[in-house]
Amino acid sequence: MTNQEMMNNRRILVVDDNHAIHDDFNKVFHSDIREANLDQARAALFGSPQPLQESERFVLDCVDQGQRALTMVQSALKEGRPYSVGFIDMRMPTGWDGLETVERLWKEDPALQVVICTAYSDQPWDEIRRRLGRNDKLLILQKPFSSVEVLQLASALCRKWSLAHQVSKQLSELNQLVEERTAELQRTNDRLTHLNQCLVRTVADLDAAQAEISLKNTELERLASRDSLTGCLNRRAVYVSLETAFAESREQGVELCCVMVDIDHFKSVNDQFGHMVGDQALQAVAACLCSAVRLTDIVGRYGGEEFCLVLPRTTLAEAAEMAERLRIRIEGEAGDRVRTSFKLAMTVSCGISSTKLGADTPLELIDQADKALYAAKESGRNCVMVLDPIITGPNARDLVEPQVQRITPLPPDPEDSL
Repeated sequence: MTNQEMMNNRRILVVDDNHAIHDDFNKVFHSDIREANLDQARAALFGSPQPLQESERFVLDCVDQGQRALTMVQSALKEGRPYSVGFIDMRMPTGWDGLETVERLWKEDPALQVVICTAYSDQPWDEIRRRLGRNDKLLILQKPFSSVEVLQLASALCRKWSLAHQVSKQLSELNQLVEERTAELQRTNDRLTHLNQCLVRTVADLDAAQAEISLKNTELERLASRDSLTGCLNRRAVYVSLETAFAESREQGVELCCVMVDIDHFKSVNDQFGHMVGDQALQAVAACLCSAVRLTDIVGRYGGEEFCLVLPRTTLAEAAEMAERLRIRIEGEAGDRVRTSFKLAMTVSCGISSTKLGADTPLELIDQADKALYAAKESGRNCVMVLDPIITGPNARDLVEPQVQRITPLPPDPEDSL
């Protein structure tokens, strides 16, 4: 059936073992056909109203047993032309009775509207309700019944079947729409989940790349600030660190010392043993310096064979004592660190300055330490010299010229031993 035919389904099945009852139902449901023929004649002669439409006429099938009724219902469902209403006699001596027939028909077609035709003595209502339950698709028509009752029941139940079919169809379409929308939402959610997973992986990759870039930048910064041979800070990095320490010294009013260290006779080492040994000598001195200072101190290669030490929060006396320890350590250990067939004698000269001398800039502090270093070299090398101010303060250098003081004890005079 088409949707329009389903909406006007007026197919009726009568199940009764009495064929006279079949004839009665035919008279009831097909009387409108005879009347329609008369209406057509009246319309032709007198212009009376149009007859009943085809969709308003009932289609009637009659069977005498429940088994045959089930076969008819099954065939009608297969053909797509289901019955809307069934009038079923309660008492049928052969085969199934009315209740069993209804039970079997509903198992096959639950939408079928059923009218049980019964007398008072056939089956009590409690028994019918117990077997069929409370069901809005079941009506009781008591015998004897009139044609008006049958027509009213048939019309109402056919309309009810059509409305139920329409509601069921709408619910089915709605469920299908919900399923389609749910599937679409699920697909969208799957795509979003996939995109989110891709985004998470991308973020993870970006984090890893950022970490690698940060590591590379740190390495580049280290390489940019370090001397490739000794691993100490290079000259630029030393000066940047000294500027920071110098500013803190002035802001906080604490003393800052600078120590310049020069390897004695380094040129002769290169000339006599080659640059490979000279590089080892530089590395040996740098290792002795770095291993002996504090974490807050700064060690850098200032140029050639010259090193610079920046000692924050250190007095001149403390710096002199540290420099002397470093000189002694280098003299005793540095030569052993150089891989040669003989022990290389290595010594250093040190010059020390302090902010107590009134330096206005970091470069001036370095220059003062260089003066002390020059004095150490002039005194025979392998010693520590310090600029010792007679008067301390910001203007001390303008009042009295600082004096160079030797920290390293003088070696014994050979003539004194004679």
